[in-house]
Amino acid sequence: MAFDRPFVVHVEKRPGGSFGATMNDIRSWLDRRKIQPVLFQPVASDRSGVGFEIGFNSEEEAHRFEREFT
Repeated sequence: MAFDRPFVVHVEKRPGGSFGATMNDIRSWLDRRKIQPVLFQPVASDRSGVGFEIGFNSEEEAHRFEREFT
């Protein structure tokens, strides 16, 4: 079931990591679990310089992702 507003998780670039490495870690995690986010976009972050907003239709998927990456 699709919602008008997805469940969004904000992730910061990992300390010492690069933008590309963080994005690859996220994408690999999603692919291994066959989870398809409805939103995947880079955003500015005060702490790390860059972060990501990843949106999910499923609250359960958002929580699983959040436990792994925040």
